[in-house]
Amino acid sequence: MNIPKLIHAVFVKNESHCISRMLDSVLPFVSESYIMIDDKTTDNTAEIVRSYGCHIKYYTFNNFGKAQNTMYAWVSGKSDWIFGLAPDETISKELGAKIVDTVTRFHNTDIDSVFFSRIHWHDLEMTQPKYWSYPDWQQRLIRNDYPRIHHVNYVHESVVGVRRAERIQMDINHFNLYWKSRIDYNWDEMHALYKNMTDRSHAENGKDIWPSELDLK
Repeated sequence: MNIPKLIHAVFVKNESHCISRMLDSVLPFVSESYIMIDDKTTDNTAEIVRSYGCHIKYYTFNNFGKAQNTMYAWVSGKSDWIFGLAPDETISKELGAKIVDTVTRFHNTDIDSVFFSRIHWHDLEMTQPKYWSYPDWQQRLIRNDYPRIHHVNYVHESVVGVRRAERIQMDINHFNLYWKSRIDYNWDEMHALYKNMTDRSHAENGKDIWPSELDLK
């Protein structure tokens, strides 16, 4: 039996404070990791991911939907499935094994994506959970079939083209609450970025982004 190939792929910017923890948790369960790095990154994220043997691609950020589609186009044909784990997240060994099993079970079905629950933590030791949005369902396991499966929208991007999705309540660990108080995080810059994306989307009558309209070279 052919075992479906699973890779990890994510786009990042200035994540040197946390990306090693993420890679340590996900790399034992995937064939390869593809890290797309914002070309305005100023820290040593690239050096860290390169030391792990990850594939690297630089990109110029335009909007969130295009960033996701650029990444999907980059890894198209390189695997059967993609698992997207963000730099400020980790998975347990139990969830990693479950993801590998899930890919094998779902590969020859019409299931194209899987949502996992996500829990937010105040500490790296995972003793202080924040349940304000639990379970925070995250669509992170996607069949690698671009452009049929792709993202739309400048901001709050979402996946389209999925035939059927499933949910598995096993937690992705999210440490955003821990890191935001410990790094030089520019909240004003983040709010300005989201406002810019929202204003551009409104100016174009909420226009979605479709693969045929993208310059992905």
